[in-house]
Amino acid sequence: MTSTTSSYKNIRQTIGALGIALPVLIYLHTGIVGGCWHLQDSISHYYYTTGNVFFEGVLWILGLVLIYYPAYKHDKKGDVILTSISGFLAWGVALIPTNNDSNDSCAIFNFPPDSDLRNGIHLACAGLMLLIFSYISIRLFTRSNPENYGTHNTDKWKKIRNRIYRTCGVATAVSIFTIVILMQIENLLKITIGFKYVFWLEVTSIVPFGIAWLVKGGFLFTDQGEESTVAQAKNMIFKPSQK
Repeated sequence: MTSTTSSYKNIRQTIGALGIALPVLIYLHTGIVGGCWHLQDSISHYYYTTGNVFFEGVLWILGLVLIYYPAYKHDKKGDVILTSISGFLAWGVALIPTNNDSNDSCAIFNFPPDSDLRNGIHLACAGLMLLIFSYISIRLFTRSNPENYGTHNTDKWKKIRNRIYRTCGVATAVSIFTIVILMQIENLLKITIGFKYVFWLEVTSIVPFGIAWLVKGGFLFTDQGEESTVAQAKNMIFKPSQK
């Protein structure tokens, strides 16, 4: 494995780890440091809590990595542009907060008054970002490099990875559309559905995104003869003692 290829894989695994860790980090920090264990209505509402340090930090790092995400020589220019756009959208989510209207709020500050414009821009940035993540998993990650797999894509590990990418991409898209549908039902029927559905559906959208990027980075299910990150860690821990 060349140093360039290794760098690509490390970047991809970093993106995946950040996505998976975000919901956990903001919840634990708000509970441990802020002393408030109430689940907020959405991940975005943690902007107003002590968990803000991770909410902002992860989004800014994620945006920076995606904007400067390196392209393979076979990647299309449009693919790189799409990845960069998702990075700028991540910054938009961090810069333009949602309204502070969470039930059981753990907020430590506020930006009065509430703004429909600000809230709309925030939701648009978050929704578009996640939909691009879905597209990347389904359409871009499943492509084959002719130099490695040929035109028929017969490699069994590539097929397994493709199933994971498609499953993760669909899960992300379905979660986002479900949020939109439930929000519309609430608005039309003037009801509150409850059970923090936005938070949980955001989790089921961003965690699959993280899984897809981890797998793309060689965390698991690598090609035959290519050692995965899990295998490398296992070999380091259980390295046979030399006599």
